[in-house]
Amino acid sequence: MLVILPLLAISAFVGFSLTKTSPVGAQQDPKQAKVEALQQKYLDAVEDAKKNGEFTTNQFGEKVYAGKTAEDLLRLEKEVGAEIRELTARPAEDRSKTITAINEWNDKYLHPSAEEMPKQAVQYAGRSGQVQGTKRVGAERYFSQDYQFTVDPQTNKLLEMYVRPKEVGEPKQYEDMTPRYNDAQLEQKARELIESQKLGVNLDSLKLEKNQKVGTFFYTWEGEKIADGVQPFLYVAYTQGGQLIGYINAGFFDQL
Repeated sequence: MLVILPLLAISAFVGFSLTKTSPVGAQQDPKQAKVEALQQKYLDAVEDAKKNGEFTTNQFGEKVYAGKTAEDLLRLEKEVGAEIRELTARPAEDRSKTITAINEWNDKYLHPSAEEMPKQAVQYAGRSGQVQGTKRVGAERYFSQDYQFTVDPQTNKLLEMYVRPKEVGEPKQYEDMTPRYNDAQLEQKARELIESQKLGVNLDSLKLEKNQKVGTFFYTWEGEKIADGVQPFLYVAYTQGGQLIGYINAGFFDQL
C-alpha cells in the first residue's frame, strides 16, 4: 500500500525533480526529453489512480492505494526509476570499473570480517551527490544483497557503506552476532580500517564518540565544523562477531 503524498517517491529515488522543464524556445537535450517523458508517464498514472484506483485506510487513518492499484504504481515506479537511472548515468563501461573497485574493497575489508557472509553482488543504484549531508559532486550509489555503497567516481574510492534497508519480501540480511570481540578490540579494528584508507587523518586529533547497542559497536571520529555548520566525521561499525556493518567518510575528501 502506498500513502498518497504530494511529493512522489520517484523524485528522491532517481535524484531528479519531477517539475524540471526546459526554458521556452530552448533546444532540449534528447536525454532530458526522455527523462521528462518518463516522469510525466508516472505522474499521469498517479493522477489516473487518484480518480479511478482502489483505496483503503491504514492504521494511522491515512488514505492509501490498495490492491492492483498499489501493485501497478509500485511496478511502474521501479520501471521508470530504472530507465531514468540509465539515461542519467555514466557509460556502463565506466560504472563497471567502479563496481570492480567496490568488489576489491569488499574482498579486502568486508568479506573477511564475516566468514560465512554471502558474496555481495554489486549493482548501480543512481546518483547521490552527497555523503551524510556533506556535498560530494558526482558521488554515485551502488547496492548489493545486504549493503549500500557511495563512491567517488573520479577516483573510485569508497566514501560510504552500510547495511541497507530491505524491501518487503527480500531475505533478511546476513548478520554475524557471535560474541568474539569486545569494545577495545573492535575500536582497534575500526582504527586500522580508517588508517588503511590513507586519508591523511590523525584520529587522535579528532573527537571520538562510542556507542553500543544489542551486540553492535559504533565508533565516530568528529572533526571541526566547516562551512554552513557541516561537521565532517569518520564512522565505523561492527557487530560483536567482527562483521563490518558500516563505514562512512563524511567530509575527509582531501586525500582521495
